[in-house]
Amino acid sequence: MLVAEAVKLETATPTFRFRPQGPARFFVAAFLAFWLCGWLAGEIFALWFLWTFLGTFLTTGQGALPAALFLLVWVSLWSVGGAAALQHLLRALWSEDRLTVTGDGHLERQVQLGPFRHRVALPKGAILCFQVRDGGFGGPLVAELPGRSLEITRLGSLIQRQEAASQLNRLLGLRPAAPGDRPAAPAILPAGWQELTPSFGRPLLVPDLALRRRRRLVMGLVNLVLWGLLALLLRGGQAGPGFWAMGIPLALVALACGWAQVWLAFGRREWRLEPRVLVLQRRFGHRLRTLGEARALELVELVDSDGDRSYRLLATRSPGGKPLLVDQQSGDPSSLRLLGAWLAARCHVPFEDRVPSEEQRRQQRAAEMERLRLQLAASGRLGRWAAQQLDRAEAAGARRPEQRPDN
Repeated sequence: MLVAEAVKLETATPTFRFRPQGPARFFVAAFLAFWLCGWLAGEIFALWFLWTFLGTFLTTGQGALPAALFLLVWVSLWSVGGAAALQHLLRALWSEDRLTVTGDGHLERQVQLGPFRHRVALPKGAILCFQVRDGGFGGPLVAELPGRSLEITRLGSLIQRQEAASQLNRLLGLRPAAPGDRPAAPAILPAGWQELTPSFGRPLLVPDLALRRRRRLVMGLVNLVLWGLLALLLRGGQAGPGFWAMGIPLALVALACGWAQVWLAFGRREWRLEPRVLVLQRRFGHRLRTLGEARALELVELVDSDGDRSYRLLATRSPGGKPLLVDQQSGDPSSLRLLGAWLAARCHVPFEDRVPSEEQRRQQRAAEMERLRLQLAASGRLGRWAAQQLDRAEAAGARRPEQRPDN
């Protein structure tokens, strides 16, 4: 895990700079560099074979086309993995996140990854506050915007990022979020959704039509590639040993992507906005089918076996009825919270946010640690010794003076 340092530069324009440092990053970089050497050898070897197979097939009309198709898919996935590993290598050795507060109060974020630099201006007027997300060392410094959170950096220790968030809030006159406090979500429709007002009938809430058009274009390109590969495979005939082994899975994938293209073109799920009721309906062409009605909304959190969190905005029906899914998201529930607040204000239905706050999470972890400590103390002599060591470590951590970033 990376260890980094956050530095506030004492200049006319306050600048917060976050750079990686510490010996742990060199172990990560050494492993990634070793892996990338093997990746490069495999990439060159696979590209050479792919070029040979495709050249033979295009010139003579014969060749191991199934093997060439397999290599094409494999090289695509292998290239994506190598690009991700190279990005993490540069992040460990040669990277910097910088946030600058200009004289007129505007914010500029600069991200450097290797020799590449990217600058972007932050919407200062839309920032509610800066804070560090809970999650130990991995908790990032984020800027809270209406409906979403903008990640600034994951570099720097937890104390350093908290110090940067405190100084940024003070410099910009923002009200930091108090422990356990969650900013009220405004009644603003978040990105990714659109309200339609038909000539007859009630208003409709649908996925953003422009976004669906872009997805339809991307899916069209995917279908073009898949059906082209299937045509080349059929052109080679059934003489090849891998015709059926390669052709059947490819045909199934092509049919699934073709159906996705048809659904994006003619079908959608939409919400009809009635007074004090939400009606979910499915539209395909001119056919319309009602799937269910709901009179309340709730935002819930799900945690899988690996500890990863996901969030769902549900429209609840009568007691005992299965809730209707409005939308789901991983990582950040801000957009779902904004959508729930907008729907609640638009249709006058109750909205319950059941996602625990950061203070509630800390209390839950403290209660869990206390339960484990009691179990250790009751398990025997070795358990009591382990519980005493935990108590001593906790007391030592409480007495340790808080470290501050360099100014």
